Amino acid sequence: MDPLLEIKTTLETIKGKAGEVDGVKADIETLKRSFEDLEAVISRPAGNGGGEYVSPQQKEHADTFAKWLRNPRDMEIRAQLRALETKTASGLSDSSGGALVPELIVNQILKRLKDGSVIRSLASVRSVGTSDVKMILSNNEASSAWVGETGTRSQTTEPTIEPRSPTFGTLYSYVYTTEELAMDSQFDIASWFSDAIADEMIVQEGVAFISGNGSNKPTGMLNTSPSSAGDNDSPARNVAAFKYVPTGVAGAFPADMLGSPASNPADVLVDTVYDLRAPYRRNASWLMNSATAGVLRKWKDADGRHIWTDSLAAGQPARLMGYPVAIDEAMPDIGSNTFPVGFGDFSRGYGIFDLGGLRITIDDNITTPGLVKYYFRKRVGGCVLNNNAVRFIKCAAS
Repeated sequence: MDPLLEIKTTLETIKGKAGEVDGVKADIETLKRSFEDLEAVISRPAGNGGGEYVSPQQKEHADTFAKWLRNPRDMEIRAQLRALETKTASGLSDSSGGALVPELIVNQILKRLKDGSVIRSLASVRSVGTSDVKMILSNNEASSAWVGETGTRSQTTEPTIEPRSPTFGTLYSYVYTTEELAMDSQFDIASWFSDAIADEMIVQEGVAFISGNGSNKPTGMLNTSPSSAGDNDSPARNVAAFKYVPTGVAGAFPADMLGSPASNPADVLVDTVYDLRAPYRRNASWLMNSATAGVLRKWKDADGRHIWTDSLAAGQPARLMGYPVAIDEAMPDIGSNTFPVGFGDFSRGYGIFDLGGLRITIDDNITTPGLVKYYFRKRVGGCVLNNNAVRFIKCAAS
């Protein structure tokens, strides 16, 4: 329960027990403890990337988990961790010492992931309880018509319902440190653990969300090659294929306007923006890697002004044609028949699905003497949700 709501409920109970001295005293003690918990939260950093409420149980679980990371062979610490996991209904993942990472530390990792993983910051991210997930989406092709007050109403066309099923895989990796460093009380092992895992996941997930083939991993946005077919063309595009806009030049963008024949390479950006329907442009972003950004960053208009503008506000993304630019190194380079630039509302175009908690097993100074290895794994899925919400630019003549 929300702590403030709990305090309010306790006060209402006290009012209803006026005259019952013993009951009032007990409730006052409960209220006092609630205030003490809140004061403890206010007086320390939340440790979860923000000012969210951290319960004493969450804090105790995280602290015990950190002790276990330092000394996984300590049976007393393991017993304490088991008891805390039982209270939080998380449970051990296996009998060989595997455990679920506490919610407080997972929140730190997820915040780092959102800040560092470009696609996670753009796409729709959901937590699910099973890999048998089906997203039922409408293609919004229902028809409508105007009619007078007493006119005949003809039957209209119903929208087509299409399922989307993400593919899942287990993302795993080892992160390790020396035994001496793990045992060092001055070493903030919980923060190191969070950062190391997030860094590994950012790299691996980034590639999968862009080009993953769906075999024991998410199905990436470019797994099904984008098509030149329009949103309402017949036959329709594959449900997992976005539309592309060609650069008009095989393997590259057009030459700048000083070339011969004269051309403006930015024209393909204009074509891409307005090829996307207005509802998807409201929350649209550009997506490209650093090498591609280095090329587009130099483009100028007819008056010699760069079309790429840097934000005046600290921490805000640069803008291209008035839309924010996201840099993801997993995007393809400029080249023959590649798709180096994406544009659209990625929150409607692509879905990421997190299944279950983050699991960890510790290899303590066994396979490699002197090192403590932390083997973590997590189930993650992904798929295209709406292939009308995003466009890609293709380096091709047509």
